[in-house]
Amino acid sequence: MKVSFDIIAGKEAPLKLSQAILLYEGDRGVCFASVHGIDASGKQPLILEGRAFTSEAAVRLALDLSNNAMRGGFVPSELLYLDGNAMAWWVPPARRHIAFRSEKLGAPERGEVVPHPGLVFRAEHGRRWSVWAVKGSERPHEGTPLYQAPYFNVYADGGICTGNVHLPDGTTAERIKAWNDAFFGSFFTHPNVQGKLVTYKGGTFKFWADMLDGRHREFPEHVLVPFQRTLGQMLGLRGQA
Repeated sequence: MKVSFDIIAGKEAPLKLSQAILLYEGDRGVCFASVHGIDASGKQPLILEGRAFTSEAAVRLALDLSNNAMRGGFVPSELLYLDGNAMAWWVPPARRHIAFRSEKLGAPERGEVVPHPGLVFRAEHGRRWSVWAVKGSERPHEGTPLYQAPYFNVYADGGICTGNVHLPDGTTAERIKAWNDAFFGSFFTHPNVQGKLVTYKGGTFKFWADMLDGRHREFPEHVLVPFQRTLGQMLGLRGQA
């Protein structure tokens, strides 16, 4: 039986066959896909030699297809970047609770509501979780300079030491709050950088002791240490390398 169908995309957007995706399924949920170019020079299109179709490419295809969908959803303003299993988002500066487990801050455990700088998080599901600071209260863009996040448990490259923190399942926009809660709801125990975490007279422990004591009504952005990269460079965007 011969089956035919029509694609209606409007006169302003003519479509032509460009690629073919072949799906292979096996036992126990095994699945593989390959993408093939098309030779349309003859009377009938010819499927050419293919290559593996990665999960990242599948997500990009899904996003392209969704641009023509008749339905959609709200994109939260804090979402900065989404590609495959990787997501980046912004947390505006605000007063939030932070808790420490460090005798050097005057008690075995200590927590207070203190001012925080603007932050950019990046998470890759099942792989890596990172954070950097930004100055100001405007939503970051590709050219926004990044700064070392001024927190214990954060490495010099922005990577977060998770310890026994239970990470959220998934890197989708609706999981942003869960990632934020996992970070701010954990105990900060010790600096993880070799150099300066902040530029502050008396050092890192003095800085956080003063913050917990309420010495700063707003976060003192001048203490932030430059990361020497922009948001676009960190995300690997073209033109920002």
